[in-house]
Amino acid sequence: MTSARTKRAPRVSSNSSHSLVRTRPNRKGKSRKRPYPLNLARKLTQVRLDLGLSQGQIANQVGVKDRASISGYERGEREPPLPVLLAYARLARIPMERLVDDELDLP
Repeated sequence: MTSARTKRAPRVSSNSSHSLVRTRPNRKGKSRKRPYPLNLARKLTQVRLDLGLSQGQIANQVGVKDRASISGYERGEREPPLPVLLAYARLARIPMERLVDDELDLP
């Protein structure tokens, strides 16, 4: 007598060349994080205070949608995108290198 179960086709592993699903390579061993300037948060705060602006005001000036992002940048919890760093540097009339290079101080 035959069983009511039907035989299933063998499973194809996800890293087989026959797989139709695209998967990301396993990169758990490698860190994608790049070095972060240690003094950036302090420098961004200093630039804002030197300009006499509130967090809300500088958010408008650099093109950030809310004050909470500026707060995160100044506490070192978030890293600002390059266009925001460039906007800070232009407002302060300093080279962007001064903001991101830990060995250089603000003027």
